[in-house]
Amino acid sequence: MNIALIADVDTVNFFKLCGLEYIFEVNKPEEAEKYMRELIEKPEFAILITTDYIANKNRALINEITEEHEFPIIISIPTLGSGSQPITDTITELIKRKIGIELKSE
Repeated sequence: MNIALIADVDTVNFFKLCGLEYIFEVNKPEEAEKYMRELIEKPEFAILITTDYIANKNRALINEITEEHEFPIIISIPTLGSGSQPITDTITELIKRKIGIELKSE
């Protein structure tokens, strides 16, 4: 199983330095849709990482992918240098949606 990244140039460069192999650079959030649609057709990709900004702009597509496909699991991360927070889909919500278990901490 592979991990892919769809992100802006700064995030792409960071992940390249970390050694991630499957990287797709986009300049506009709308460009990410093409790559997302391609990656859902490739069963070798288990995880797709994108930035909060791209994820929030492509929320309808991500919801569609999450509901209709087991993989890839889509994780959004803050854009480098920003303090942005995702609108939805924390890791807990992702786990709940994918495996049906709600995690609670006390």
